[in-house]
Amino acid sequence: MCSVNSKNHRSSSQFIVSSILIVLLLCAAGVRLYHISNPPFDFATVRQYQSAHIARDYYFHTLESIPEWRRNVAALNRERMGLLLEPRIMEHLTVYGYRILGGEHLWFPRVLSSTFWLIGGIFLYLIARRISSPGVALFSTAFYLFMPFSILATRSFQPDPLMVMFLLFSIFMIVRYHEDPTLSRLFCTAIVSSLAILVKPNSLFFIFGAFYSIDVFQRGIRKAIFSINMLIFSVVSLAPTISYYVYGIWSNVGYLNELARGSFLPHLIFKSYFWKGWFIRIGNVIGYIPLAGALIGLFTVKDGRSRALLSGLWIGYGFFGMFFTMHIHTHNYYHLPFIPVVALSLVPVGLWIRDFLYKKGKIAMLVVFAVVVIAGVSIVQMASGDSNSIKKYNLKIIADLIGINNDFKKFIVGSFEREIQIAYEIGNIVGHSTNTVILSPYFGRAIAYEGELSGLPWPIQSSLRERKERGLKPLKKDELFNTEYLTIRTHGKYIKYTPDFFIITAFEEFEKQKDLKDFLNTNYPIIAQSEDYIIFDLRKMSG
Repeated sequence: MCSVNSKNHRSSSQFIVSSILIVLLLCAAGVRLYHISNPPFDFATVRQYQSAHIARDYYFHTLESIPEWRRNVAALNRERMGLLLEPRIMEHLTVYGYRILGGEHLWFPRVLSSTFWLIGGIFLYLIARRISSPGVALFSTAFYLFMPFSILATRSFQPDPLMVMFLLFSIFMIVRYHEDPTLSRLFCTAIVSSLAILVKPNSLFFIFGAFYSIDVFQRGIRKAIFSINMLIFSVVSLAPTISYYVYGIWSNVGYLNELARGSFLPHLIFKSYFWKGWFIRIGNVIGYIPLAGALIGLFTVKDGRSRALLSGLWIGYGFFGMFFTMHIHTHNYYHLPFIPVVALSLVPVGLWIRDFLYKKGKIAMLVVFAVVVIAGVSIVQMASGDSNSIKKYNLKIIADLIGINNDFKKFIVGSFEREIQIAYEIGNIVGHSTNTVILSPYFGRAIAYEGELSGLPWPIQSSLRERKERGLKPLKKDELFNTEYLTIRTHGKYIKYTPDFFIITAFEEFEKQKDLKDFLNTNYPIIAQSEDYIIFDLRKMSG
């Protein structure tokens, strides 16, 4: 009789936990659908429009009804997006969605990314359950799903949420393999890992960190290093990605050099601003309080295998940052795979919170309520754009402590109709030209997409500094039409680029670049001007 009651109790508990997990996933999906049909100005706009341009060209190739000028603009914009580190999987998936929906709908890839992140949450829960109890696993899953940056970044048209989904699937398979190391499980684990690495190679640092750390814990360093299983795992998991990059190098001899220039700059390791930028990005993405909790959890987790897993993931994150030196201190979304690492490391903290709730019921509820209120008030205040500088400073401190990203304001109150209208007007004024230079936020990609024109972005001050970091020479005003920067890819060939129009919407940046301003005003007439844009006609000289 007791065994029956015990079995019924377990079934009831599993049902409750499963129900809570489903509710969490549904709520997370609902939050991410908020303003999902807005154009992608709310987060990583440059990266999202890069994928949007690529998907548009692929989509137009499937339609015979598209006018030739639109097809030409789309093709040139895709070519001019530059090299990508990863295969264009998301873009191809998006085209299938466009064909089913009967048109371009940028909300589709954003919903797709959100779905991938939610599926990753299921795998994270399954991993966390192997570290602790189901209730604490729900705590980690809730953190993963509802962190403000998680909400922002996982609605984004880019491959990172898909990569994190496969990464968590891979980690789950790695844990299962080490529980029962059979050859079939090894191959399944390696195949899943190969998908994560192929989607975006950032994940390989975390995958190999997890696999190798647990192997060292169970078998020792020597046996782990010379293990045939490790060799099989490495070969199978890396083969597709290596093949992809070998093909890229073979088809474009400058491919590897371009990737290295864009990612791995070892001299940055010796710069103080590199480490400061990295730390600031962590505050934007994770928040310093969750980071402290995760570090405490890392060093206090009791189970040896779980400690090895978490250690491997943290070590993988460290190596990842030391390899992608250019991006780790400048790009928030490069820290996206760190969110599940922190979520899993918070398991011991979840245990303490659970015990605290049991022992100090009313007091605990007041503490939780206070934290929620502080977070909510901070979000509302940031969204309101309060002009009080002291209050802004205090809010920023709170935001960094609990991980509220500055872009969250766009998520809450974002309305971008004016930006779309400006792009539409500019496109009509220049006749949807394919020969423009654009000084604009987001490197002109939003204007080029929404206005259906093509051109070359003129660098802003931050990108000029980035060019310097990458060993490229800075631009001067007299090099406007005589520089390697204006050698552009057109229909598969690199040609000397002669622009017809110079489009400016970034007025503050234009004022900073006084040489450029003087050069344009002295030599070229303005054909259109408003409070939102200035367009110079470069086809004829002034006077």
